[in-house]
Formats: sequence, C-alpha cells, structure tokens
Amino acid sequence: MPFDRTTQLRPAQALRGAAAASVASPWRRYTTTSIGVVLGFMLAARLLPHGAPLGILVRGAVLGGINALVALSIVLVFKANRAINFAAASFGSVAAVTAIEFHVQLGVSYVLSMLVGISIAAALGALLEMSILRRFANAPRLIFAVVTIGLATVLDGVSLIIPVEWSGTKSASFDVPWHFQFRIYPVLFSANFVVAIVVVPVVLLALTWFLRFSSYGVAIRAAADNGDRARLLGLPVNRLSTIVWTITGVLSALAVLLRIPILGFLSFGSVSENGPELLLQTLAAVVLAGYTNMTVAVIASIGVGIGSELAAWSFHDATAVDVVLFGIVLVSLVMQRNKLTRAADSGISSWQNVKPVRPMPAELAHLRPVRLTSHGLRVAILVFGLTLPLWLSPANTQLSSLILIYGMVAASLVVLTGFAGQVSIGQVAFMGFGGAVMSVLINRAHWDPLIALFAGAVVAAIIAVLIGIPALRIPGQMQLAVVTLAFAVASASYFFVQRYFPWFISEGSIDRPHLFGRIATDSDAQFYYVTLFALAATLAAVRGFRQTAAGRATVAGQDNRLATQSFAINTTRINLVAFAFSGAIAGLAGGLFTLQQLGFNPASFTAENGLNFFTMVVIGGLGSIPGAVLGAIYVYGAQYLLPPGWAIIASGAGLLVVLMFLPGGIGEAIYRVRDYGLRQLANRRGIYVPSLVADVLVDDAAKAKEQEVSDVLPELEAAVAPGSTAPPPPAEPAMSGRRMATEGSR
Repeated sequence: MPFDRTTQLRPAQALRGAAAASVASPWRRYTTTSIGVVLGFMLAARLLPHGAPLGILVRGAVLGGINALVALSIVLVFKANRAINFAAASFGSVAAVTAIEFHVQLGVSYVLSMLVGISIAAALGALLEMSILRRFANAPRLIFAVVTIGLATVLDGVSLIIPVEWSGTKSASFDVPWHFQFRIYPVLFSANFVVAIVVVPVVLLALTWFLRFSSYGVAIRAAADNGDRARLLGLPVNRLSTIVWTITGVLSALAVLLRIPILGFLSFGSVSENGPELLLQTLAAVVLAGYTNMTVAVIASIGVGIGSELAAWSFHDATAVDVVLFGIVLVSLVMQRNKLTRAADSGISSWQNVKPVRPMPAELAHLRPVRLTSHGLRVAILVFGLTLPLWLSPANTQLSSLILIYGMVAASLVVLTGFAGQVSIGQVAFMGFGGAVMSVLINRAHWDPLIALFAGAVVAAIIAVLIGIPALRIPGQMQLAVVTLAFAVASASYFFVQRYFPWFISEGSIDRPHLFGRIATDSDAQFYYVTLFALAATLAAVRGFRQTAAGRATVAGQDNRLATQSFAINTTRINLVAFAFSGAIAGLAGGLFTLQQLGFNPASFTAENGLNFFTMVVIGGLGSIPGAVLGAIYVYGAQYLLPPGWAIIASGAGLLVVLMFLPGGIGEAIYRVRDYGLRQLANRRGIYVPSLVADVLVDDAAKAKEQEVSDVLPELEAAVAPGSTAPPPPAEPAMSGRRMATEGSR
C-alpha cells in the first residue's frame, strides 16, 4: 500500500504531544550542568601546568561537536532498535574513502565529492537496513548489536580495499578549496575548522527540526517509545527504521569527512584507523546520556573533545583521556543503575539463539557403531594434533601455536557469553595483563615461569572481578560490552605503555622455560605441544565448570534471570564467578602468547584484536566448546591466507552469515550432521529417541500451522474485501437446564 501522509501518519500526529512531552529537555538541569562545566574549566585553567587557553577550548569544542554527530547516530539507533550500533563510525569510513578517491583520482570538486560521499553513506545505511538489519528486527537486542559488530568489520575491510583496488594506498590531500583563517591563541584555525564550525550546528538544528516538527520525525519518536503500539496504530515502522539508518549513514559520513581535513589526510589507512578509540569517545557520551537523551549526548561529546585537547596541550599526550573515559563509563553505569535495570527488565535481554549442545542420546550411546565412531574421531583428532608439527614448516607450526592460544581465548568467551549470556569485546586486555604480569615476574623478580604464568592468570581474574562488580550489577549484556571495550582501549593506550608504568611493563626478551627442569620448549615444535596441552586442559576445565552447580546456575541465569532469582540464586554473583573464570583463562592465554613471542609486546593487545576474538567465537558457536576453537581457526586462518582487507571482510561476513543462517555457528553445523547420522541409525534399528525426533516434530507442526494459515487467508481476504458481507457468527449452543442453573447461581 502506498504511504499516505494524511492517513497513515495521523496516529503519529495524535502522539505528537505525548512524544514531545516524553523528550522535553529539562532546561534547569542543563543550565546547572553548563554552569558546572564553566566552573570546572575555570578551575582547570588554574590547576593545569599550561592553563586552559581559549584556542584549545575552541578546538576541542569543534572536534567534540564533530564526534557528537556519531554519538547522535548511536542514540538514534538505540531509540529505534534498543541496541547499540557498533558500526556507527564505519559507515563514514567507506563514504570518506570513496569521496577522497573521487576528489584525488577523478578530479571532482571538494563540494561534489562531499555530496557523493554523503549520498553513498545514506544509500549504504538504507540498503543494509533493508537487506540485513531488518531480518533481525524481532531478534534479541544483543544479537542485533552483534550484527552491527559484523557490519563494522565488513565496512572497515571495504574501506581498506577500495583504495588498494582503485589507486593504491598513496597519500594525497583533501582540504577545503577556500583559503581563510583566524587565530585564537595558541591555535591557528584554517578554513577546515570554519567549515566544521558552520556545518555541525546547521546539521544539529536540521536534525532537531526534523525530529520535532516533521511528520516522519514525530513518527520516529513515537515508534521509538513503543514500537508495538506504533504498529497497531498503523505507523510504517519498517520505513521509519530505514529512515533512521539513512540518517545514521549521513551523520557518520559527515563526521568523518569533516574530521579528516582538520586532523590531516596522511593515507587512506588513516581514514579507518583508531576506530575503537573514536567509538569509545562517542560511547562515553552516549552512556552519559543514558543512551536516549540527544541533548546530553551532544554536550557530553563536546566536553570529551575539550578534555582530550586540554590533556594534549597540558601533557603533550591525550592517551590519559582514555583512562578518564573508562572511569566515566563505570561511574555513569553505576549512577544510572535503576534506570537501566528497568529497561533491561522490560525488554528482551537474553541471548536466545544460543543453543546448548545436545549430548549423545542415552538410547544410542551403547551401540557399537556409535562407540566406534566416537572413539575413532577422538583418536583421529589426537593423532592429527600430535603429528601436526611433523609435516608443517616451522612458520606454520608457529601459526598453529597461535591458533591454539586463541582457541583458549575463545573457550573463555564460551564461559562468559555462551554460559552466562554476557558479552566482552575487551578480552584482549585480560590477555595483556596476564602476559605483562608474567613478563615482569620472570625478568625482574626471577620467578619460575610456570608460577609466573599462573600468577598472571590470577591477576587477570582479580581485574575481571573489579570491573565486573559495577558492570554486572545492571541486567543486560551490552553494559559489560561497553565497559570491556573502554577497558581494552585504556589498556592499550595507557596501562600497557612502559612510559607510564616502567615498573610494570617489561619489554625485554624472555627465554622459553624448561618444564620441570627437564622438558625443553625452545623450538616452535616443542612449544606447540605446550600450547596443545594447555588448550586441552582449558577445554576440560570449561566442560567441568559447566557440570558444576555454579555452571548450571550460570546457564539458568542466562535463560531466565528473574526465574533464577526466585530460587534465591544471586545472578550477579554467579555472573561474576563466570567472568572471573573467563578472565583467568584469558590471562593464562596471554602468558602463553608472551612466551610464544619471546617477550611482551604491547602492540599485540589492541582493542581491534578484542573485536576479532568475539567475532571468532560467534562464528565458531557460543554454545559449542569445539566450535569456538574452529572459529579461531577460521578467523586467524583467513588473516594468514588472505590480504589484510579481504581477511577483515571474511571475518565480518562470516559473522553475518552465521547469525542469519546458522545461529549456532560452525559447531551447530557439525552437531546437525551428527544428529542426522544418529537419526538414520535409530530409524534402521527401530529405536525411538525423543531428543532426536523433537526437532522434526516441531518443524512439522510449524509447517502444518503455516499451511493452515495459508488455507484460511484467502477466506479472510474475501471477507474483508469491499462490498463483501461478513458471515454471521456461529450460533451459541443451547444450554442445558443444569448449565443454566449454574450460570444463574454465578
């Protein structure tokens, strides 16, 4: 049906007053906040070693205003879909790379190139919403957020491939064509700043007008408050979602295209780099805004930008700002605990597509073919693992050791996400702390390597507990995801830098130890067997944890938190136990990684690797321990075999394909094949296995229901067609005397 503004948007106009009242800005609070900000900067001007010059404040405000565009795109998506958009900055990267190519290679003017980039971002946002994101409109919000992680990975890969395939990664210039400037001590503001100063307020005012006064804007706000009610009132929710994602692409593209000329275009790689850092700055502002308040998000973004510039001016280094942002995220979540708890209780807050692995049916486990096949597979895997270094080169053997270590990290995420239903995209930080602790204990305290290795795991578990106490007290998975992302960025830029912590970070070389004083691990093949044993022990520990009372309570809390709490089980505490266990495994993997690399290298523990770890475990299967290891093989095998850009796309595309067609990952595919073989065996032997036929019965029932609906639908359409006469309702059956007496007594 064509969309008629006068008829279908009439419900939105009826909700105009209610929607406006629900988002009315508390001007008194904003005024108080603004006065506090001014007083704070006046205090900073006196306390900072170089003061707070006005030029630095203006520069920070300009950059913060640009970042506010990305923050607004995150808030818009959250209001419309109740999920965090981790791909907010990636839309702009693709658009910016394309616009720069048009300007540099084809000689298109600056203004026209900007319009091309913005148009591509808008079309990209609409296309991805209609083709991919709409498929997850009714999925749990956590899955929707994970889809945006996959989209971010794919878009980042595309932004790296475009210049390579088009013209190579050579540097060029991308500046505004006008030449005027002004100076506010100590900053010289060029025309690039002036364009941003003009464009950002215009965009903010246009967005405000659109959301407050246009029919579509009012409908978007009304649908954001209650999507189900909006559908009942006849609002085109799908079309409104497409508009939201189109606006998201435009805002992201504008932010990147305005920021590049100011910061300088060194290479095409600089367009998409620092993604997690930029995402942290915008997410910190969004968290301060409670994920929904656009005005607070803009003010917070400007404040973060000013703080970053003041840190760079005062200390010649803005990396400490990442630590401050990490603290801001923690404090904001604690202060908004009640609000976020109510939001989590009223929405879908569990990873409902994580399917536990079905055990071997007891009816078939004793059969000779089943036992022989099971034992044969175990023996084949054992022989393959033990003989792998014999027919691989030393380089490939080293790669195999890395994959086994990454498999341990995947197992830690199975505990946290597969069992507890929580998300950590900063697991790499726990790896880094485990490796750093082990390195400093070996090089400076001269501890035994094995003891230092386990000490690093203990420290990582303690840090996980300290981070989890504020984050896990709030129901919902994405709070921990935001906190761990902030922790990973702060660790990479500050905690793992020797300049800041010379007593903690030891970048000297480490000799591989002799286990028990006898077993050498010097060669790559010898150390491969160490990592193989460590992975086997980790998988056994994870499987054992799943069988304990704490493991069963953890899984129960993921399935239904409120029902689990009704049995006097503290879900926060059991999630904290799972997080500590997960952090310990990651710390142990980090220590082994440091030994494998013969030293601690901070560059190996970046936030981007944290996203890769989460991607690999989703691809492998969060409900399957072996599947998570297969996910590590897929992701890091692709990085080894494919060029950089294509490897990133393979990871992101694999995640999207898994979520769309195989929610259980590679592990689910393997167990489907197993169940198919068991089902055929049971049919040949005439054995009835309820656990194997349940899925088939459910599928048959669903197909029968669909057939019933398809048979009745033509009759319903004919009944409601113009000029048709509705059939009379069925006659009420006559009541017997006894029933009439009963009804009368009631």
